[in-house]
This record gives sequence, C-alpha cells and structure tokens, in this order.
Amino acid sequence: MLLMTFRPFLAAAALAVLFASPVRADEAADKQRALQAIQAGDFPTALAVFKPLADKGDPFAMFVLGQLTEQGAGVPQNLREAARWYRAASEAGQPDAMTNLGFMYEQGRGVPQDFKEAIKLYRTAADAGNPVAATNLGNSYFEGKLVPQDYKEAAKWYQLGAKLGDPTAQFNLARMYERGRGVDADAKEALRLYKEAAELGLPSAQVNLGILYAEGKGVPVDTVEAHKWFNLAAGNAEDEPTRQNAARNRDVVAAKLSPAELEKAQAAARDWKPRDPPKPADAPPAPKKS
Repeated sequence: MLLMTFRPFLAAAALAVLFASPVRADEAADKQRALQAIQAGDFPTALAVFKPLADKGDPFAMFVLGQLTEQGAGVPQNLREAARWYRAASEAGQPDAMTNLGFMYEQGRGVPQDFKEAIKLYRTAADAGNPVAATNLGNSYFEGKLVPQDYKEAAKWYQLGAKLGDPTAQFNLARMYERGRGVDADAKEALRLYKEAAELGLPSAQVNLGILYAEGKGVPVDTVEAHKWFNLAAGNAEDEPTRQNAARNRDVVAAKLSPAELEKAQAAARDWKPRDPPKPADAPPAPKKS
C-alpha cells in the first residue's frame, strides 16, 4: 500500500494561517505584509516585523521564527533554536508550532528523539484543528512506528485530516477504503477521497484517480477524464517515480483516444485549477483522544 510519508507543517502553508486571536488592525496588517515578504524571499522585512513580536511572546510570530530558523531563511539555520521557538509557541497554544515540534521530536532533529512527546504534540495539535498533525497521527498508527499499529485508529485520524482538508490524509484514507483496511471496503468513498485530494493538487491522488477512471472502478470508464488526471500528475509531480508513472499511464490512455477526445482531455488539463482547501472555520470538531 502506498503511504504518503510524514511531513511537518511547511512554511508555505503558514501563509494561509488565520490569526487565532484578535489583534489590532495595524498589527494584523504588519503580519500580512511580513508573510507576503516571506513569499517574495524578502526575509529582512519579515524578520523586522516578526522578531520583535516573537520576543514579546506573540504565538504566531514565535511559530514563524521557528520556521525561518529551522530552514535557515534570513537567519543562520539552527535546529535547537528552531525547537526553542516552536516550544515557546506551543506552550502558548499555537497548534502549527506543536505540529512542527512534534515532527522534530519524531525525527530527532534539534531535540532528542522522543516518540511519546511527538505523539503528545500531534494529538494536542490535531485536537486544536491542525490537519497535518491529524495526518501524522494517522501515519503513526498505520505504520506502527511511534505507537502500536492500529488500522482503525489510523483511519480515525485520517478521517479528521481529510475533513480538515489535508490531501495527504485524503489520499491515505482513500487507499484504506480501496483495500478495506481499518474501514469497510468502499470503492465510491475511495473515489470521492481521491477526487478531493486530486482537486487540491496532490499528484499521487491524480494518478490514482486517473486509474479509477481508466479501469472503471467505482465509476464508469472515462478515458478522457483519465487522460486529464494523468496529464496533470505528470506535469505537477515533484518526484520522478510519480511523474514517470503518470506519463506512462497518460500515453497508454492517449493511444485509445480519438484526436477529438485527446484535444478535449488536453484542454481540460490546461483549464484545470486547484481548489482552495477549506478554511479552519469550516472544519468539524476533532475526535476524542484514544
């Protein structure tokens, strides 16, 4: 079974974070300007805003300082210092910092490796609505790496991550529904989840969705739609195996299409745009702790 691996809450995702607590209008504007500066690679401008706020104990600013320090963006890379910022933000209730700190404990990066601490942080962050933390918990139970293997528990956390809009959780849960592992086998539910993840732009989900359309699993055969998803995955994949798999499947399907059908599939791929993930306010409550 293909399982998407653990990952931290990445810096790019922080650009979409809504400020959890009320702030002054001018402070909110400064933060937004600083986040835009990070996008543009202007780290001095970002640091000029976030460093003073972090020094004053602002949870979001401390989280951002942790990410910049972990990645060596605008400041020297220092994993211990990054962990310090994440810990301070976590203690102030910042769930994204908890997720990243949990990942550091899992990997033993900047802190001693400690699976129990990683799971504790993931649980707290997931309960606070962090989708990546929920996905990481799902991975932990699926792999049996940080905790005893438990497919039903894995499915529970993937379900939370999927509802919170994390495409990796959607992909992993879809695979579980395909195989009937931890959940009852359900081809239609697998299809729905692959669609969710594919529409959010996950190449591996786009490949699997293309396969379902090509083979008619849970949906009528639609080679035009299959070609569209294979084509998108081949263009979007960041890893070579996924890109090659998508391109190979795309070419196989292309041989079955008429010129008009091929043009229709290619036009659909050109016109496609990824869907925005749901906002935190749209997310359901977290599951009870096990």
